[in-house]
Order: sequence, then C-alpha cells, then structure tokens
Amino acid sequence: MLLMPGTELSKCLNLTQMNSELILQRHQPDGETGRYVQAVWFARATQAGTRWLPCDGAQGVLFLLKGELTLDEHKISAPFHIQAPSKQSAELSYSAGAEFAGIRLFPARFKALQEAVHPVLSASGLCALAEQLKQAPALYTLQQWLDTFAASAPNLSCDLQYTYQLINQLMQLNPLEDAYRAVPLCMRQLERQVKEQSELTPKYLARIYRIRNAQQKLRDNPMTNLAQLALACGFSDQAHLTREFKDILRITPGKYARQLFV
Repeated sequence: MLLMPGTELSKCLNLTQMNSELILQRHQPDGETGRYVQAVWFARATQAGTRWLPCDGAQGVLFLLKGELTLDEHKISAPFHIQAPSKQSAELSYSAGAEFAGIRLFPARFKALQEAVHPVLSASGLCALAEQLKQAPALYTLQQWLDTFAASAPNLSCDLQYTYQLINQLMQLNPLEDAYRAVPLCMRQLERQVKEQSELTPKYLARIYRIRNAQQKLRDNPMTNLAQLALACGFSDQAHLTREFKDILRITPGKYARQLFV
C-alpha cells in the first residue's frame, strides 16, 4: 500500500498552537483513506484573524459554514471551495465567529478521484457534505465522511501507483535523479503523469519539499544559522535558500524565524 508521509494539519495551516483567536480540530486518517487524504479539520474563530497556509503541492476543499472567509483576498463563497494545486503559500483570513472546515488531499489525488467519478468528491457529494456540516458543525461529521470515502475508494491504476511512488520519494527528500531511478517507469512518462495529475512538475514538487524541510528546521530551532541551514538542506548558499523560501513561502527565512518569537 502506498502511504504518503503524513503532514500534521496544524503545520499545514501554520496553526502550531491553540489560542483564543482560532480553535482548530483535526484528524489524520490511516489505512485505505490515508492513500488519498492528509487530514480533515474543523475551525472556529473567536476573533477576526489571518493565517498562512504553507505550500504543499496539494489540493483541498474548504467549507464555509458561518461568517466570512477569504483566500489571498478572494472571498470564499458557501457551500464549498475547491482549492487549486498549492504552488505558493496562501493567506487565509476569517471574520470573528467564522466556522469553516476542510479536507486536505495529498498531491496529485484530486484529479484522479474526479476522473474516477468518486461520488463523495462530486459536486453533489460535496454539497451534501456541506449541508451535513451546517447541521452538525463538528469534526465528527468529517470523520463520518471519511468512513464513506473508505468504503468506495477506487483502486489505483499502475500509472497512478508509479506517480505516487515518485511523489513519495520526493516527499522523503530524495534527490530528483534518485527518485526517478527508484520508480520502474521512464522519466518522460513520470514527468507527464505527475504534471497531468498535480499541475506541477516533479522538479517543482522537489523544490516545495526541500523548502518545507528548511521551514521545519527553522520552526524547531529559530536560532539556526541560515548559512548552515542552507547547506544542510541542499542549497548552494544562503542567498539560494532565501530566494527559494521567498518564492514558495512568500516570506524570507530571516523574517520567518523572527516571527516565531512573537
């Protein structure tokens, strides 16, 4: 079974601490559902605020249940919004009293599920889930949805298995050339399949995961020397790290590190 390395949604949402402004609940599935879904989550805002959604190369669905929600200054309309493949960090803003929830898939999953005409991710299926969430706004509603998803999860074709194997290799920070060699399919076919399913190239996905690794190391130790961090994460120098960090996360590593002390 191809399981992608799990990423805690609190890290995806950059919500590493529960606070009085925003209360977040999340659940990370395993088993068959864990092939496709990183996490489901439910949030309630007691005050207006803003959070950054770090780039992960994946897609998800946002459900607006109450209040107002904007993503990169674009107002989200109820009942749901399908997020485009994540190429850069996105700014999520919410009003006081807002309630919203989401499903976060792994990279290259959403299109494959749509092409398989997966009922729970069809427009009617998502509308039905949105209505259930309005009637019972809680994480438990999404956990029940995961049970329905698992019961009808499609089998993976050989091509998709190879696609996910390559992405798995990249998420584990293997060099791109090594990742290609680890999958029994030619590089050109893999490049085409990853681009078709995720709208991103394997090279760009590798950039994302390398930056996410640097981001995590900074989160673990904000006092880390940036020149040393750059070399440890495979960048040619600190300037290279700074360019990539800002391009993908929309903030410099120095500023990000300083914000961790706020």
